[in-house]
Amino acid sequence: MSQSGEGTSRRHFLGMAGAAATSATLAQVMTGAVPAFAAPATDGLTRPVRKVDNGKTVAVLGAGPAGLAAAIRFVEAGYRVTVLESQSRVGGRTLTARPGDEISEVWDDGSVQTQTCQFDENLYLNLGAGRIPYVHQRVLDFCRKLKVPLEPYIHTTTANLYQTDKAWRGAPRPNRRIANDTRGYIAQYLTQALQKGTQAEDGLTPAQREQFGNLLIEFGALDPTDRSYVGSTRSGLARTPTVRQMEEPVDPLLLQDLLASEFWEDSFYQDSNLHWHTTSFQPVGGMDSIWRRAAAALPAGTITYKAPVQGIALDGSGVNVSWTQDGTERTQRFDYCLSNIPMSVLRKHVTLNNFSEDFLSAVRGTPFADACKVGWQANQRFWESERYQIYGGISRIDHEIEQIWYPSNDYFSSAGKGTLTGAYNHYENAVALGNRPHLERLSVARAAATKLHDEFASNAIVPDRLGMSIAWKKVPSQLGAWADWRGDDPEHKKMYSTLIYPQGQDNFFVIGDQVSALPGWQEGALMSAEWASQWIIEGKRAARRPVKRAPDARSLTT
Repeated sequence: MSQSGEGTSRRHFLGMAGAAATSATLAQVMTGAVPAFAAPATDGLTRPVRKVDNGKTVAVLGAGPAGLAAAIRFVEAGYRVTVLESQSRVGGRTLTARPGDEISEVWDDGSVQTQTCQFDENLYLNLGAGRIPYVHQRVLDFCRKLKVPLEPYIHTTTANLYQTDKAWRGAPRPNRRIANDTRGYIAQYLTQALQKGTQAEDGLTPAQREQFGNLLIEFGALDPTDRSYVGSTRSGLARTPTVRQMEEPVDPLLLQDLLASEFWEDSFYQDSNLHWHTTSFQPVGGMDSIWRRAAAALPAGTITYKAPVQGIALDGSGVNVSWTQDGTERTQRFDYCLSNIPMSVLRKHVTLNNFSEDFLSAVRGTPFADACKVGWQANQRFWESERYQIYGGISRIDHEIEQIWYPSNDYFSSAGKGTLTGAYNHYENAVALGNRPHLERLSVARAAATKLHDEFASNAIVPDRLGMSIAWKKVPSQLGAWADWRGDDPEHKKMYSTLIYPQGQDNFFVIGDQVSALPGWQEGALMSAEWASQWIIEGKRAARRPVKRAPDARSLTT
């Protein structure tokens, strides 16, 4: 789920292969000058190359990433496509907040709480998806196709901080010290074990043992004379060098303190996992720029906004869809229907007729995880100061808020302002934070963030009125963050295996990241759209076999 305003980096974006310069009108769209629900002008857009109309109709329920990607595929194949979207915007959980945007949450008592984004002009914050890993080639290809300009997203810097009350008297420590001092101690102890080992025990020849020892010296920056770890400039400098003062490494953190901190329990090594590897990307101007551009590329009138679906009925070779539009209930029969509606919403607000009992059971049983974000506009980019020297990445904290994201764009902005994610949490922590009212979320996030940056204590630097928050479980069109599949649960395997295959006479599909190997990711959404379109358009019908296991949503998202 990256952020901040648009400045000089806008003129120096990293374009994907073949990306054209964005038009002035598109720039207005991405900065919010054009309302989120309005289709932006299409200068320079790559429109779908439509085949001859084949007379077949398709209803796509929901204008999220899967729905829009599917709509473009079917338009290109000559189908007549109708997209029904319950909101006044596209993108689903790919939500970018800009000045004037409203976010509404429905609470258990039925009350509605609405926030209005009051960021300064041209500032924005991604409250949903925040990055595109380089291994997510479907999304990157989609951006190439639509000529969406991308720029690097920085996941980790060695200047990012980690804070816990378990060690260092609660003072934060930079990533570089924790990471490199830990490597040093591990290398030192492995070297000692290596010296005591024998070929009979570990199978290493004397030559291989020497090679391994040399590897450990370099890996841990050990003293080559006695192979001990005494510190390294990898961890930082004790003081700023001058003409007369040469570089000296900072004293290493004590191993006892590193162990006491249990830093590895707070996603410290997340960037070692595949979907968080360097390099990642973000669209210039906000993540939802992809989907607003996709919507604009569709033929006029394809998307109907503010049209919540109320009923879906299988009807032999067709599908009847009922929805409300302008206060009037409408029903239309389509040859095919692709539902991008989250299972959490489908089971609560949509009547389903003539579906199999296995399908209905899967709709009722699919669990959805909680996730929350808090975002701030800061009137100073204090994290980029000489004191911190943080340019992007994530600082982590042993606290309910879990992490702070710094913007990967508009470095050295002349305005000196920026937005940053002040909390992003999931599961249990998201339940706790999400159950707090908005102002209380801000208070909790501010108090925790002050442990990393004392500038957060200043309402002048980080004003409350410029804070935003979202609990995805309370957003009416979502009611959760992602399908919380557990790979080791036989019931989840059964439900997932049911949902990925079509219903009726192969004319109804569930789509979205909820039915993909990558729940919670835009790549998963496009994966599902690809699967459904291959089945219908290309006739590549797969044998209906159960999957070996359901996705492991927690590990794939956190």
